[in-house]
Amino acid sequence: MFSDLYIGAAVTTDSTVTLDGVVQEASLLCGAECSSTKSPVGGIRVGWFVGRFPWLGVAGDFSVFIQSWGIQSPYEVTAIPISALLMLRAPLVRSPKHPNGRAQPYLAIGPSLIISRAKLATGLAALDTARVETDTTADPGLDARIGMRLVASSWISVVLEYRATYFKPTWKLSGRNVETSVWTNHFIIGLGIHY
Repeated sequence: MFSDLYIGAAVTTDSTVTLDGVVQEASLLCGAECSSTKSPVGGIRVGWFVGRFPWLGVAGDFSVFIQSWGIQSPYEVTAIPISALLMLRAPLVRSPKHPNGRAQPYLAIGPSLIISRAKLATGLAALDTARVETDTTADPGLDARIGMRLVASSWISVVLEYRATYFKPTWKLSGRNVETSVWTNHFIIGLGIHY
């Protein structure tokens, strides 16, 4: 079994937004900032590689990242993906002490349940018209990864990983249905514990 604790950067790419089924122009939502949004990501993964088939494993993953549609946008989204992953790894730099390799490139893919909380801020505090509304939904999504595990000892390793997540949420804010798709690229470094 193993546990990975990781942090990194999440880069959410631009996507179409509809309000009550009407496609909105990007400039109305976030001006020149729409091309991508960067935020921190953090999470934990717990998994197990099958003893008889050491190249095959499964894992559960829990993480959090925040997406804000640019500095001019009133929308902010906190996403919490909970993923079930099928993992495949290859052993490189094998030795009697490390039969599964000191370097282990891997692939992982699986479904996600993504809980997202959208926050809409409107008005101005100085004019006493500020108002914040929120809505939370749970949507199916996809989680795919490619990475490298570098084994430092029999119980510790370093993980370098690229991850992509995707989901299509719909929130109800100010009496309107806000729909979009969220495609996020994650660049991750982590610490693995083996037991």
